[in-house]
Amino acid sequence: MSIGAPSPFGRGANAPLAGRTILQIVPPVAAGGDERATLAVTAALAETGARALVATDSGELAGELQAIGGLFVHFPAATKNPLAMALNMRRLQRIIASERVDLVHARSRWVAWAAVKACRHAKRPLVTSLPGDGGRTRPRTSFETAVAEGDYVIASSEFAAGRAESVFPTTPKRLRIVRPGMDLSKLQPERVSGRRVSDVRASWGVAAHERVVLMPARLAPGRGQQTLIEAATLIKDQGLDDVRFVLAGEAAKPVFARELDALAIKCGVQSMLVRVGAATDPPAAFIGAAVVVFPAMDADGVTRTSIEAAAMGALTIISDVGSAREIVAAPPHAEAEARTGWLVPPGEPAALAEAIHAALSLGASAREAVRRRSRAKIAEAYSLERMTRDTLGVYAEALAR
Repeated sequence: MSIGAPSPFGRGANAPLAGRTILQIVPPVAAGGDERATLAVTAALAETGARALVATDSGELAGELQAIGGLFVHFPAATKNPLAMALNMRRLQRIIASERVDLVHARSRWVAWAAVKACRHAKRPLVTSLPGDGGRTRPRTSFETAVAEGDYVIASSEFAAGRAESVFPTTPKRLRIVRPGMDLSKLQPERVSGRRVSDVRASWGVAAHERVVLMPARLAPGRGQQTLIEAATLIKDQGLDDVRFVLAGEAAKPVFARELDALAIKCGVQSMLVRVGAATDPPAAFIGAAVVVFPAMDADGVTRTSIEAAAMGALTIISDVGSAREIVAAPPHAEAEARTGWLVPPGEPAALAEAIHAALSLGASAREAVRRRSRAKIAEAYSLERMTRDTLGVYAEALAR
């Protein structure tokens, strides 16, 4: 991983985090941890003159942490066993005391309970991070409520913050929004060669003259592949015969992939549909496609991939669910002149077909204007610099209290 975000805080005695010891607790990626954000924040902390500790059971992080000025602390952060979580509370108490930790950031709901207990015992400020969607149902146990009991609680979007307000009690005043940080240096169209784009299109088996409507998502019922196939039928009826629909993603269950194939045959669009594995070169795939769609049925379908597509300036269509309005600006929530993509109601093939047709019908100047605005919007809201600045700002605010 490359760490390219400069620290938003200076060094020196008057810097808010200089000389402080900050402990982040994060499980491995396989257990839901966000290692990229953890590393970026660690690098930013080191640049401010803070002492940055990361407690995790992902031994692979040790070398990367050392390279960027962080310290690795072995800790079973992935456990979900109540007894083990109780033991984790005592482990954290010892770490906080021995390392003279000033602030703890629990980056997982599973470590939040132990962190709440340990920080209250040690009288240290605690920052917790909500799950990406902000939580779906009201918590029933103290293990489930702990993720919202930090002195400050980080939500990844306005949508997640709004949902958390309705799910967790007494949270709003402590909520802070810190959006994911993207390494935008890897998402620059000018850095993608024509050869890379040609290779991707060749892997799809599409002709040079064909315009591709790409859906880069895991094949699963909630992601909206059925909606796209039904929309393809309407596109075909409109006489657009130079369009190919590429479903790029692995199937969660093979039977679902067969159901999609059967639906395409039933709708008479099997010749327009290509099903391939997940893209190995997403930036080139976004450039090789005329339109990129994410017709998800619920908030879970608004993934990091949709942000990456918009960051590349792809003509992006997203279902109006979850945080989609924060990624794409489109009427009626924004002026037509500010459009950066399209928002469509979930599960409505006609609306999706209309948006696809509109995107494909844009002239060259209008198309480039949308692409430019899309890149600018993502660069402002989802850069690594913005994420680290906002995160360190939350730390400083918690310490000031």
